[in-house]
Amino acid sequence: MVSTLRYPAANSYHYSSLRNALRLLNLFSLEEPELQLEDIASRLEIGQSTAFRLVHTLMVEGFIVRDSSTKSYRLAASLLDLGQSLIKKENLYHLSLDPIEKLAERTGETAHIGIIKEFQLMYLLKIDSAHPVHLLSHAGRRSPLHCTSTGQVLFAYQEESTIDRVLERGLISYTSQTITDPMVLKKLLHTIRSKGYAVSKEELHEGVVSIAAPVRNSKSKPIAAVSIAGPITRINERTIPKLIKQVQQAADEVAKSLQN
Repeated sequence: MVSTLRYPAANSYHYSSLRNALRLLNLFSLEEPELQLEDIASRLEIGQSTAFRLVHTLMVEGFIVRDSSTKSYRLAASLLDLGQSLIKKENLYHLSLDPIEKLAERTGETAHIGIIKEFQLMYLLKIDSAHPVHLLSHAGRRSPLHCTSTGQVLFAYQEESTIDRVLERGLISYTSQTITDPMVLKKLLHTIRSKGYAVSKEELHEGVVSIAAPVRNSKSKPIAAVSIAGPITRINERTIPKLIKQVQQAADEVAKSLQN
């Protein structure tokens, strides 16, 4: 007779703790990079004592850190490094590395490639230019879809149901130029689909302009977006037309690499 393995009841507790720890890490985002203990407990629907044990364990393991002045918690660099090491294993990362490096060199601006991940933009790769600007972007970083050119290009080609689902969550304003009206954003997405590129002017960062173009697979479906970002003094009405062509060229180079 084959015996059936029976795990001790204590394992249920450990699995539950692990699940809550992973859920806790997923709470952090661009909109909320820091959280108070009571916020964590409320979001996870657990007691504050349980939440404290979770954050303490994650702090000991080096996944989150605590700001002594604000008494809030945020993701630690070690976790971001782990995310980057996993991302670098993706085929898209390796095949886009050369075209993105060349794009940064040709334009003199910071270059990215990103994808959609759980209704957000996630950067797979960032190559800084010789004169980089301060941006909330790095490999593994997630940003909203509605206020960056990379996000807007990816957002524009989504199913209508997906677009509506994101809009229902609300459009957070980051600068005076951020689009927060759903109807205005829908019109913009239609324009992006027609033109095949997006230009975002100071919608996430004051003084920063970005340009993005889609990377299409063999069936012409956009699966990623290539972009550059730089100061408005360099990316402006005079330089944008040439830069659009360079971004589109880089996106086409990545697409060809994927199809070979």
